[in-house]
Amino acid sequence: QFDVETTSDDAYLTEYGYSGKDRLDSAIVLTRAKRDELRQFSFVNFRTLRDGEDNATLPTNVLDAVYERRFHPRALGGELRLTAAAHSHVRTSDLDIDGPDPDTDADGRDVARINAGLMWMRTWTFRGGTQMQTTLGAEFDAFQVDQDAGFPNTASGITPQGAITFRYPLVRRGARATQLLEPIVQLAYVGGDPLNVPNDESTRVEFDEGNLLALSRFPQPDARERGRSAAIGLNWSRFSNAGWEARLTLGQVVREDAAAGYSKTSGLAGASSDVLVAGQIRIGNGLSFSGRALFGGNLEASKAELRGAWSNSRARVAGTYLWLVDDPAEDRPDPVSELTFDGAYNLDRHWALTSNVRYDLEDDRAAFAGIGVTYDNECVTAALTVNRRFTSSTSVEPSTNVGFRVSLRGFSAQNGTESYARACK
Repeated sequence: QFDVETTSDDAYLTEYGYSGKDRLDSAIVLTRAKRDELRQFSFVNFRTLRDGEDNATLPTNVLDAVYERRFHPRALGGELRLTAAAHSHVRTSDLDIDGPDPDTDADGRDVARINAGLMWMRTWTFRGGTQMQTTLGAEFDAFQVDQDAGFPNTASGITPQGAITFRYPLVRRGARATQLLEPIVQLAYVGGDPLNVPNDESTRVEFDEGNLLALSRFPQPDARERGRSAAIGLNWSRFSNAGWEARLTLGQVVREDAAAGYSKTSGLAGASSDVLVAGQIRIGNGLSFSGRALFGGNLEASKAELRGAWSNSRARVAGTYLWLVDDPAEDRPDPVSELTFDGAYNLDRHWALTSNVRYDLEDDRAAFAGIGVTYDNECVTAALTVNRRFTSSTSVEPSTNVGFRVSLRGFSAQNGTESYARACK
């Protein structure tokens, strides 16, 4: 797989409505995946379009190699997983101290690491339905840091770790629906000493139902959770015979010692994490809702997101509400509260109307709004759009754009998901 992203003007993508990306990535990836083996090599080059960021002081060249192999030993049972990874990211600057850029990192810092791990996992199901899953293993980390006067050139360590997870799934089948209630408790230990290495890769951490039972919730091994901890969770699901379903997850992590390296809005700072609440509802008539929130000790939400969507054969509507409190550690000096909406309506077989808007509730003003009309047939797609961008930066001014696009579709009888009685020849 490969892709190339480049532009001659930092404002081009935004001004012409081509893309909202403010960091471009060009990559080449080679992957080989089998049932019990994965090999992957990748090279990525990044280029920033953001105001105040300098490509020379960002890790623009990133190289990764990953190997993973699963074994199923008969003597031990379960699964034995071997992993090995090599990573390197390079900044083109030669400074080994912080320069005039707004961040506080050494401008030219280059980092390379090698990580290897061996983990054994096995699940037992006891009489009565209780499940116990064991995880036991160790990981080795070695880092080399160049062009940074604040860190040693090399650091290495071994991290032993283990966990026992208990689940007790309860099922109730009724005439109208089937329900599942699953309490979860995990006891975990991660040993070793923290390494004196820079945190370049794990600067953004999200606490969600996907990593509730993880031994370390940092996305990369340049930072790790250590010590004793317990994770408590509850999953509930309801599947109605009428065609709708609902899911709810509650979770929290409690540690013997406060975890270091987490920002205040990650939901994981301190000895006790925030309470995670996540849910989904899907109704058979095309209506769906999903949401996730983190609540602190005073029951105030540090992060919250709610999504809703509805669609049928003629129309679709979708909206999102997002709330984030201020967090300088995540480069967010002010709270974020946004509402987005987009929709489309098919007037008939060929004509459709579209609209979208993003509203900044914190500043009480619209950030973006647009409407459009589209004509579709077997041979051509024509679209007229009007978009207004209210925000400004050093490279983009508030502006209103009117666009007209015509695309020929007659080179194939199958175009998208539409079906027509005739084909354009």
